[in-house]
Amino acid sequence: MRIVSWNCCLKLAAKYDHVAQLKPDILIVQECEQLPSDFFPEAHYHWVGHDKKKGLGALTFDEKAEIDPSFNPNLDYFLPLTFESGLKLLGVWSFTHRAEKRFGVGHKGHVSDALNYYGDWLRDSDQAIIAGDFNNSVIWDKGSKESNFYQTNQKLESLGFFSSYHLSRAEVFGSETANTLFHTKNELKPYHIDYLFLKGMKIGGVEVGTYKDWIRYSDHMPITANCFSA
Repeated sequence: MRIVSWNCCLKLAAKYDHVAQLKPDILIVQECEQLPSDFFPEAHYHWVGHDKKKGLGALTFDEKAEIDPSFNPNLDYFLPLTFESGLKLLGVWSFTHRAEKRFGVGHKGHVSDALNYYGDWLRDSDQAIIAGDFNNSVIWDKGSKESNFYQTNQKLESLGFFSSYHLSRAEVFGSETANTLFHTKNELKPYHIDYLFLKGMKIGGVEVGTYKDWIRYSDHMPITANCFSA
């Protein structure tokens, strides 16, 4: 299975041919527009969001999936999909602390909020994926807040998940050699804030797009994991 996550920075339809060259089986996309479920060839498109031009989407190619009944619209943005095989996917475009200010009282945007809500759903799975733009890194951790990335990663590990990038490259969080975001498209402002966490799978390699190849399309680079059943 080939899993790709990419923050496309708007207008996915116009950029789709480029990301399709990565040949994903599952594609999680942030900052994408609302489109018909059958808009993309050979794929089914799932989407959630408040703004029709800018939400969270997932394309599934080889296997059908449905938005899980547990979906919580007050978590911004997290998209739970259940596949026919039993595989579970939680797509992520985290609004962190900005969710309530942006969308109203009761809205939450930290990945830790989503794990608290979807924890039992994720725990009750043999194979699962949590992937997307977390908008977080240990480099910004302060104190012992539950929303710190360190605590979030600890929670993910307790649920049986591992970061495909960090395991495959034997790198530690906060010292990544490949970057997924170039702030304001500036090559001198690199960060690693996009992740593919997996459960019940083996890794056959992880790739991160390069600045040269992707900056014309987005300030984020796609991250791709090749994985197999454990």
